Amino acid sequence: MTENYEYCFFPGCLIRARLPHIEKSARLVLERLGVELSELEGASCCPNPIYFRDLDHEAWLTLAARNLSLAEKPIMTLCSGCYSTFRDAEHALEKSAKLRHKIGEHLDRLGRKIPSGSRVEHFARFLFEKVGPAMLAEQVLRPLKGLKVVFHPGCHLVRPSRIHEFDDPDNPTKLEELVWALGAEVLEYPRKMLCCGFTVMGADRDLSLRMGFEKLEIMKDSGAQAVVLVCPSCMVQLDRNQRLIEQEFDTELSLPVFYLTELIGLALGESPDDLGLGLHLVNVRPLVEELLGAEEGRDSDVPRVRS
Repeated sequence: MTENYEYCFFPGCLIRARLPHIEKSARLVLERLGVELSELEGASCCPNPIYFRDLDHEAWLTLAARNLSLAEKPIMTLCSGCYSTFRDAEHALEKSAKLRHKIGEHLDRLGRKIPSGSRVEHFARFLFEKVGPAMLAEQVLRPLKGLKVVFHPGCHLVRPSRIHEFDDPDNPTKLEELVWALGAEVLEYPRKMLCCGFTVMGADRDLSLRMGFEKLEIMKDSGAQAVVLVCPSCMVQLDRNQRLIEQEFDTELSLPVFYLTELIGLALGESPDDLGLGLHLVNVRPLVEELLGAEEGRDSDVPRVRS
């Protein structure tokens, strides 16, 4: 790529606390694609669009606006929940002069000002709109031929569509084009927009696990060898909670789950070790060896993480 992009980096709390390999893969991929990331100093939780917004909308909006005000450049986030929070906050402040005045008063006491205009970018949307499938395909050094995957969109990247204005909210397919560009095959499957159930865990553990089980079972029955997604909450539920789901429903799923940046990194020639694939709880080594060739996969030494 010839064009360079500069962003303030907002990986989100969940990635830095539980999924550091996602940040590593994203930094490797984005750097190779001409993106310069700088830290967003003094940032807090976005805050979470599910738990906090309905408890105290004004506090939620103030925290979101404060984070946005810290950025001297546009913000890039790896988290669909953070992206939803920032987009929703920008929309609310733009549409309501009363809210803007009230939140402005809170920020004044912190020595901050309400930012103007759109200041947030989801990494996957950036890859589709600024890089594009065709240009991404030109960068591929290691085509993922023979790999059959399903794409899990998650709940927050395309909804509410009146605010996000990206892809079909009932059947999003744009990001699947990026996976096709890597040489993999993206399979269709029923109930693609079914929630993974992660955010239900705090209120109803049994329901959360059942939702995760339903989602994984449908995807595995489609013939997929792996799941691709772009949300850390979904990553925790479908990868890190998959063993718990198997125990709960006395089944064996063993369905590897990849963040989009990890698959892109593999296709661009990054090693599995550098991408942190050993930090997955569902063993990815057999599939990686099959993709890269048994010898290359063995040399890269992708371990299986033990919980």
